[in-house]
Amino acid sequence: MPIIKLWCLPQQTEDQLNLLHQAIVKEVCSIKELGFRDENDMVVLFPPDMMSYGLGSEVFVEISGIFNAPEVTPEPLNRLAKNIGQMVSSKFPEAKVECFVNQVKPSAGFWTSTSTQ
Repeated sequence: MPIIKLWCLPQQTEDQLNLLHQAIVKEVCSIKELGFRDENDMVVLFPPDMMSYGLGSEVFVEISGIFNAPEVTPEPLNRLAKNIGQMVSSKFPEAKVECFVNQVKPSAGFWTSTSTQ
């Protein structure tokens, strides 16, 4: 399940965050190779930053939790980073926006409570 975290956002209302959340879900679901259908297939987080100085001048999007699979090649991952990055940049045109995608490789360490072992 992808976990999408946005760091260093300027002050936002809950309504603004909900709109941003919906836009992120739409962009993730637009990458058909990833197979995500709706907001129930992902988690979008807006962690509070500990320091308000500089918020909004740089915005970082961190996408993790996408499993390494044959259909998940660099091309859809790069499209995901670009689509999310461009969408966030359009919402915060004065900010430098960077989007990072980190894949999960279960052999490097993974566990879930739904595991049978």
